[in-house]
Amino acid sequence: MLAGVALQLWLASLQDVGISGSIQRRAESNVVRVLGYTPSKPAALVAAIVYIVCGLCFFYHVFRRRNYWALCLPIGSCAMGIGFILRVMLNNPDHQKRGPFVSEEILTACSPATFLAFNYIVHGRLLGRSMGKRHSYIPPTYVSWFFICSDVLTFIVQAAGTAMFTKTSTLNTGKTVFQVGVILQSASYYVFVIFYFLSWRSCRKEGIATGHEAWWKIYKLLGISSFFIIVRTIFRIAESCSDPGTPIRTREVYLYVFDTLPLFLAIVGYIFYWPGPYIERDSIADAVPMEKVSTSSV
Repeated sequence: MLAGVALQLWLASLQDVGISGSIQRRAESNVVRVLGYTPSKPAALVAAIVYIVCGLCFFYHVFRRRNYWALCLPIGSCAMGIGFILRVMLNNPDHQKRGPFVSEEILTACSPATFLAFNYIVHGRLLGRSMGKRHSYIPPTYVSWFFICSDVLTFIVQAAGTAMFTKTSTLNTGKTVFQVGVILQSASYYVFVIFYFLSWRSCRKEGIATGHEAWWKIYKLLGISSFFIIVRTIFRIAESCSDPGTPIRTREVYLYVFDTLPLFLAIVGYIFYWPGPYIERDSIADAVPMEKVSTSSV
């Protein structure tokens, strides 16, 4: 879906070229103006390869185990890779046009929403199938859908803001809209992390789980993934709130160190520990806490 949106925007840009060359030249100058630099071709190429390879590995797991509930992760990873392919093109001034630029920004900035959605789904399935619904303050299904819906909403807000970047008249408005989307998405994930720790504390306090169950590996991996996603969200908030000309906006290295790399680290573990088979093993979902057993026996 993300790749389709990017393709449509790109095709629209090709039509714009024939209508008005002056509009295209303004968009072209805005590319470097918005980014603050000319994108590095080698760095973008490496990132594109890495994310597409990860996406293919995830597709392998999904179709091999028929875990179609996890399709958002491989789709998002491949979309991220496509975004960096477009970023490679932006290294050439002849390709610094509205369509490729807007598509690249949407894909690289908004595709990670699918990584967050995957974590929401995994957490919901862990609660429902492995740990037990009793460790969630609200029904696990509602937890997943609430955060996924918030993810979709903030994705739309960020995409709308990004689409405004290439017009001088809407550039500042676009930055503000994008900033609001980033902050809302980050706040939503921080709330999710609180639910994550509350479920962990409830499970450990209950005393039924030994800590050696197979699904604990995925629960810990989910925590590690969340840590790197939080690093990325902090960077995105700092970047969106900073003034033009500041190092965080004009040096591309910060993007790769605090955005691209943390997102890669947030998902790469799932290649080696795919959640599907772990979630189904050693379940305590139907176990009865000791205090309930004691109460019923009395």
